[in-house]
Amino acid sequence: RVMFALFLDLLSAETKFGIVVGIVAIFLIGKVLLLRGTNIGPLPNVSVPKDAPASSSSSSSSSNSSLDDAPVFLNREEQTAPLIEKITLSHDTYLFRFGLPTKETKLGLPVGKHFKVLAPNKQGEKPGEWNGKPDPEAASVEIQRSYTPTTLDSDLGHFDLVIKVYRAHERFIDGGKVSQYFESLNVGDSIKLKGPFGLIEYIGRGTFKIKGKTSHRTKVGMIAGGSGITPVYQVIKAALKDDQDTTVFYVLYANQTEDNILLRKELEELAATHPGRLNLWYTLDRPPEGWKYSAGFINEEMLRAHLPPAADDSLVLMCGPPPMINFACVPNLEKLGYTKANYDKF
Repeated sequence: RVMFALFLDLLSAETKFGIVVGIVAIFLIGKVLLLRGTNIGPLPNVSVPKDAPASSSSSSSSSNSSLDDAPVFLNREEQTAPLIEKITLSHDTYLFRFGLPTKETKLGLPVGKHFKVLAPNKQGEKPGEWNGKPDPEAASVEIQRSYTPTTLDSDLGHFDLVIKVYRAHERFIDGGKVSQYFESLNVGDSIKLKGPFGLIEYIGRGTFKIKGKTSHRTKVGMIAGGSGITPVYQVIKAALKDDQDTTVFYVLYANQTEDNILLRKELEELAATHPGRLNLWYTLDRPPEGWKYSAGFINEEMLRAHLPPAADDSLVLMCGPPPMINFACVPNLEKLGYTKANYDKF
């Protein structure tokens, strides 16, 4: 310290000032470098891989990953699901919401497939008959019916069934067995079910897996009768939810009366929000006055006007009563050039 003090005494005032300025300058430069992360000069170039996902895609990928990792409910074995909500949609139609084991559980039903509900059998007004005809299920204690939910696997923790109840009346003295069973359910009751089943699966973006064979189609016609609209609705809902799916759908939906049209609001909302992607048309056996759609049974003229032309990239899928499919749909599709390679039924 003494030597340093003697050294400072020998320096001139100007020299001392210069030393102080230098020390201050070094201090300030050090602070700037610290704030810049000790990078001197321009930051180095960082190359981004061409296939690196954007931030929005990363969020989507994360969501898909969590869905892929979600526990699966359906395992082909018989299981139970509790009714957690029962919503009246009309005088004879309900939305039944069933709970899954956890809020993170997915149903595990591929798009386009179905599960089977097991219900207690019901005896008709006349023993051995149902609605005035011999009942092949008369000796069965339990019966099965196939259902497709209106929800997707992305709807975690629950699944929804929209069901029209066929009550007993003059023409059908016994009504519908399983639909009346559903109507009798109260919140807290459970149903028995097992699945998935079915030979048609929509993988996405125009790709279908039908009876084990995969094919790609750009235009898909869908013919539904009555409650057969549910698998049709599930496929188009899944497709239209994907912004990168460009498949065009043509739906021809047949019913007896206007009141019988299930999911009408949902279908028309999808058509309105996806113009050019979903073409929707109805036909009724008994249309009201002023009805702007078709009237009568499905025929060649309806199919020609409201389905895509037969082609290698076209497909028609059907779901409804067997007489409708076998006598109204298939013969008229074949008149229009469709073959078994480009039409099938759920």
